[in-house]
Amino acid sequence: MDEPSHRLRLRFAKQGDLRLVSHHDLMRCLERALRRAGLPVAQSQGFNPRPKYAFPSALALGIEGRREVLELELAEPLPPAEVLRRLADVVPPGLEFLEAEPAPSRAGRVEAVEFRLPLPEPRREAAARAAAELLGREHCPILRRKPDRDVALDLRPFLLDASVDPDDGALRLRLKVEPGGSARPEEVLDVLGLRDLLAEGAVLVRTDVALAAD
Repeated sequence: MDEPSHRLRLRFAKQGDLRLVSHHDLMRCLERALRRAGLPVAQSQGFNPRPKYAFPSALALGIEGRREVLELELAEPLPPAEVLRRLADVVPPGLEFLEAEPAPSRAGRVEAVEFRLPLPEPRREAAARAAAELLGREHCPILRRKPDRDVALDLRPFLLDASVDPDDGALRLRLKVEPGGSARPEEVLDVLGLRDLLAEGAVLVRTDVALAAD
């Protein structure tokens, strides 16, 4: 008889110098934190058992995350607040767990992601015009460069919104995520003529990961 499942969905932030840690290294950091927190994480079956957790959407190197998603399965029930308390005691600086709630048995599916990029004041007006122009287009063909080939991609269907916030002057993007993937925020910045800001030290932030309704 199958053991009952005790799944949690956690929201966390990955900020500061930790944005320079790869997703693979983040997974290793998390496994250490789970062990140090003494959480009863369920294990997979087989010769090489692994803790049962998953990130519905990995965060690319160099990007900060403010509301990332981690889905975790426990071998026995624990109150979500207790899980947050234990993790808060052991995670490194830059990693902060914000929320925890019971999760459905089916893994979460990401339907959209949101990004924010601070803009220098002299670049804001032109960026706002470029964003409006891009939203008004029916298609936006680009080439995605891969190690072995270039792949043609229409960026426009993935772009749900692009605007410059009138309050803080930051560029805000909302991108649709499909089972086959999505546009990359850097590709949108290329089209808007803003990619150079990343090379000059601006930090791209993923402000939200929106999941489809369960």
